[in-house]
Amino acid sequence: MTTHKGSGWIGYWSPGIGDPSVVGWVTVALYALAAILCFRCASWVKARADVVGRKLEVLLWRITAVTLCFLCINKQLDLQTAMTEFGRIVAYQQGWYAVRFKVQKAFIAVFALSGFLVLSWLLAATWHLSRSLKLAIIGLCFIGVFVLIRASSFHHVDVFLGKRFFDAKWNWILEIGGISVVIVAACARLLSRRARNGVE
Repeated sequence: MTTHKGSGWIGYWSPGIGDPSVVGWVTVALYALAAILCFRCASWVKARADVVGRKLEVLLWRITAVTLCFLCINKQLDLQTAMTEFGRIVAYQQGWYAVRFKVQKAFIAVFALSGFLVLSWLLAATWHLSRSLKLAIIGLCFIGVFVLIRASSFHHVDVFLGKRFFDAKWNWILEIGGISVVIVAACARLLSRRARNGVE
């Protein structure tokens, strides 16, 4: 039977390189690229006087960039595993480890619903802004919900993420897919530099 003590800082988790594989480092590089592009979008929009909702768009591009920087670092620190280990320890100590699957299901449902509601609100709030920004927000919300659901360590989710599609794990496809959406959105915004107005 597994114990709750572990051998790391939090359960079995300790700071270190969480995914030293080629795909892991490629994902880190993509997070970094997406963050840089979003910072550049913020700088470009700030310099334009003709962009509709300029201040709000600058703020959202910066928030997206900072969030991606955190996710870039988190990719190798694997902080969601620390959160999982902390939850496991609490479950043992409070005596509800035996029913943890119900808690994990609730966790997934809450974050999936929260992600949908947050995305809906953000899209409504930015409806008059650029399509590129809205696409970046969709990509960022997808990544956020994906990371949080993965942190639930729910068995069926882990099994699905470990399966392969044309030799690529679904875990890689979903995470890199979300980052790619943000990168495409940021590139589209930067390529609109020659547009006369602020909305593509």
